[in-house]
Amino acid sequence: MTARILVADGQATNRITLKVRLAAACYQVATAGTAERLLAELRAVRPELILLGGALPDADPVALCAALARDREAAGIPVIMLADGAHRLEGLRAGAAAVLDPGIDEQMLLARIRGLLRDAEGGAEPGLAEAAAGFEHPPDQGAQVTLVADSAGRALCWKHLLGQRLPYRFMIRDPEEALGEAAAGRCSDLYLIAADIEGRGDGLRLLSELRSRHGSRDSAFVIATDSKHVDLNAIALDLGAGDVLPVNLGGGGTEAAALALRAQMSRKLRGDRRRAEAQRNMLWAMTDPLTGLYNRRYALPRLAEIAQDARRGDSRFAVLIMDLDCFKQINDQHGHAAGDAVLSEVARRLHRTVGDAGTVARLGGEEFLTILPDSDESLACALAERIRNMVEARPVLLPGLSGGGSIRVTLSAGVALPAPSDRGLGAEAIAQHVLERADRALILAKNRGRNRVMLAQPERVA
Repeated sequence: MTARILVADGQATNRITLKVRLAAACYQVATAGTAERLLAELRAVRPELILLGGALPDADPVALCAALARDREAAGIPVIMLADGAHRLEGLRAGAAAVLDPGIDEQMLLARIRGLLRDAEGGAEPGLAEAAAGFEHPPDQGAQVTLVADSAGRALCWKHLLGQRLPYRFMIRDPEEALGEAAAGRCSDLYLIAADIEGRGDGLRLLSELRSRHGSRDSAFVIATDSKHVDLNAIALDLGAGDVLPVNLGGGGTEAAALALRAQMSRKLRGDRRRAEAQRNMLWAMTDPLTGLYNRRYALPRLAEIAQDARRGDSRFAVLIMDLDCFKQINDQHGHAAGDAVLSEVARRLHRTVGDAGTVARLGGEEFLTILPDSDESLACALAERIRNMVEARPVLLPGLSGGGSIRVTLSAGVALPAPSDRGLGAEAIAQHVLERADRALILAKNRGRNRVMLAQPERVA
């Protein structure tokens, strides 16, 4: 779906010009001539980006930018301000993701927009809006920044100027050192790279290399360009740089550079936090919270995958379904805390016994599943017996809430493999049939006195 951009400018000609330029790039564009209209459009169209132009009749652009940063409905929407150099710092301090010259060329404007939309899709909230809105910041104290400049003198100047304003650890590296450390897993949180190091544009090649490496692809990148080569700015943004700065950071540019680096660092650390949260959520979705084993939601699709691999490779796999014997009596006599302790301990023994040989999951209640790829009947039955013996051999200690002591636990198991009658079936059907046969074998083990392993007898092809 095409991104939606909201253009706000007090001059009708500016709004029309910007709308034409953005629509030609296939963006959906809404316009507003007043701050009041901007806020109404914000709630009506929920844009992916706001482009804030010249003075609006009912609000100062800097004050409006700060108000948007505080607005919960605008949280996460990047704001680009079009303002001259005198107002650049004010705009950045107010929370703008970028402050661009009103006369910026179309190529650079579109590159900025593409970069900010890319960051927004990745879940990184742009600019300094979080600070202005009082949102929680991930700690950036002691974060690491690698400086790759066109000369040792320039790198030392960057380190001195930025080190006075930012609480980061600055390291000076040449391109080979930066790549070597990234390959070894010692990546920086942010890289400030000169666009021209030894030759024109070779800093952009370094950017591309670092962006392609597994360890450094999630780092933040800022490119510093010489005034003679500003044509590289748009290329740098499209290659993945979060911002571009003048290579000479001295004078009045130091504070703006520090704000830009801090915004990029904040975005990077927020991205790290979101990725970690996504991984945790994925893990929680796949695992049983009590035992830490995989759950049914993960195990059954995994069984279908293993069945598919076996079908392609003309190999076999085995399924073990195990159920604790008389588990209801444990809950009834000792309480659910005791039952949870038994399930957790049995899960640990299962995981320890199976190891890397297969996948262990809790299907629900007191029922467990083990999937063994590349296994035959003898291997599967032998492992099932080892599991049964491991569970029976040592009593399970009960928690103090249940009165302490210990209890003897046994389990029954059903073992099944693909049968000749499964030939020609799809992977999911094969997995389901093997699972059903293992379940029937488990029921037979229960009926024959429990605490035993039964192998399912495959149906024969007529």
